[in-house]
Formats: sequence, C-alpha cells, structure tokens
Amino acid sequence: MQGWMIALIAVAAFVALIAIAFLIGALVFVHSILGRRKELSERAKKKKGHIANKFGVDSAWFDTVAATTSQATITAYDGVKLGARIIRQSEPTGRVAVCCHGYGATLGSTQVQAKMFYDRGFDVYMLAMRGHKGSGGKVGMAWIDRFDLSRWIDRIISDYGDNVQIALYGISMGGSTVISYAGMTPPPQIKCVIEDCGFSSQYDEYIASLKAAHLPKCCIHLFNIGLKLVHGYSLYDADMTKFAENMTLPALFFHGTKDDFVPFELGQKLYAACASAEKDFIAVEGAGHGCAYVTDKEKYTSAFTAFIDKHIAGSELVHFPVQPEPDKEEEAEATEAKADDAESSAEESITPPTAPLDN
Repeated sequence: MQGWMIALIAVAAFVALIAIAFLIGALVFVHSILGRRKELSERAKKKKGHIANKFGVDSAWFDTVAATTSQATITAYDGVKLGARIIRQSEPTGRVAVCCHGYGATLGSTQVQAKMFYDRGFDVYMLAMRGHKGSGGKVGMAWIDRFDLSRWIDRIISDYGDNVQIALYGISMGGSTVISYAGMTPPPQIKCVIEDCGFSSQYDEYIASLKAAHLPKCCIHLFNIGLKLVHGYSLYDADMTKFAENMTLPALFFHGTKDDFVPFELGQKLYAACASAEKDFIAVEGAGHGCAYVTDKEKYTSAFTAFIDKHIAGSELVHFPVQPEPDKEEEAEATEAKADDAESSAEESITPPTAPLDN
C-alpha cells in the first residue's frame, strides 16, 4: 500500500473519531441539562429546605389543606405520565388556578402563589413538570411543556364544565410555559396569565448560561445537535416570543433586576413581545432568580391579588390568617395595665382654658 493511501486512511480515521467524540459530547451535553432530574437524597432534601426558605416557601401550609388535597395523573401526547397535586375548596366555586414550577424544582416550590390563589377561593392545580419529581419523561424546557399544559386544561374543563374560570401562573421555565400556551389560541375559559422570571427563548437562556459559566458561545451548536437527536426539535425553534406575539389574554410579568439565572433583559424581551392589550411588568429591585416575592412581599402580593381579582369574577379573600389566641394571664395583665393608664391619664389631665391666660 502506498504511503499516500495510508496517510489518507489515517486522516479519515482521525476525522471519524473526532465526529464520534463530537456526537457523544452533544448527547452528554443534552442529557446533563434536559435529562430527568434525579430524586434528592435526604441530605439534599435538608439543603433544599434552606433553599425553600430563600424563596418564601412554607411547606407546613400543605398540612392545613391536607383534607381537601388529592393527586391526579394524565397521559401526555407522547405517552408520558404527568402528575399534579390538586387543592380544592370545601365548596366548589368554579375558579381554578394552574401553577407551573421551574427547572430543577418541584411542584411544592409554587406554594406561595398556590396559597394566594387558594385564599381567594380558587381550586389549585400544582403541576409536576415533565422530567421532574411526580411526572415521567425528560425536561421539556417550556417548549414541550406547553402541550402538557394543554392536556391539563382539557382535563379541567372536562371536570368543571364550560363555565369554569382558569388563571395560569408559571415561574422560570414554568413562566415561559404559560406564555407559550397562552399564544396557542387557548380556550375562552382561560382568563389571565401571570408570568414570573421566565425566559424569552431557549437560545437566549442557554447563551446566558454559557456566559455565566465562562464557556464559549460555540458550545451552543454542540447542544443543538444533541437536542435534535434526542428531542427532535431545533434550539432555534424554541422561541417563546413568537407565542407572546399571538397573545390576547391579560398578562402580568414579574422579574428581579438582579436575576443571574434568567437575566432581567430576557424577561423584558418576553414582555415587549407580548401583544396583549392589557399587560403589566413588575420589576422588583434587587431580586434574584425566583426571589421577587421574598424581596418585596407587599409589592408582589398587592400586584398579584389585584390582577386576579380584576380578571376572575368572584375572586376575593375568603381564607383569612388565623390569629393565635392570646394567653389569658397576659390578656388580663394587659387589660389591667390599660385601666391603670386610663386612671393615670385622668389624674394628670388638665382642662384647657376657654380664654387665653394673662401674662
């Protein structure tokens, strides 16, 4: 065999090895990001508890509504089993809120918003997003999740009837999910959408993540090849702004100015694309990713509840916070102290003159 043929074979073998390595890298890249999120260890669960506190989640609240809480499952368009936690009112009201959590989180992470809805008379569906605990499949990153949300909405309308009023809430990946769904000509039962720190497109989000990790932008091409092979769509297709441009539903957007996971600019871009005649953007100064509520509870709660009260007929505060009963001895002491203060005040009071005093 001539030398040039040997050299050609060697080059071809080298190129083939590079191609195989590139392909394996692409698949590993996609699996690491969009593969199924692993169940947490006990140690990780404890750590997660501290993280929950960071976002204002009060897990103890679920115990107070346990009597009217149930689990539900449906089958997605591709056969994946999807789960949800349903928290119902003691009496039906015809109002339902659907909450979609973010990437790497659990359905319990939307407890704050679920409680706000529940306290205003809503039944609440807390969805377990695909690829996360409670549902099967791999992570949909909003692009696939919009079809799952559509299945849940069909189920709700079937169960509650055509007169049901539905509000949608999503945070991070879940926020991009509800915006995508809202731009797919949703049924008239959907009355409004609340989006919290969602991204404008998968491309924008992954570029931001590469930048934060100090990785070159060219890695996006590697990821895109793996995405096509594993999930069957291109990264450049998964653009939530295209759906926002078709929206007509009232929409409320929240985003923290110090968000280092989904940059503030991506939330602004999604809002700017939204074609809804009635929309509002709440910028929470200094808030990190998913921390708009804990950073400014009053601002967040006021905007959130005013929005749903305006767009969902019958929405009003129906579950008031339970005040702890005062200690009887302390109550008696307080009463006695008030009486003493009143007596002392009466003794020290001076009747003002009816005319100016003479100097």
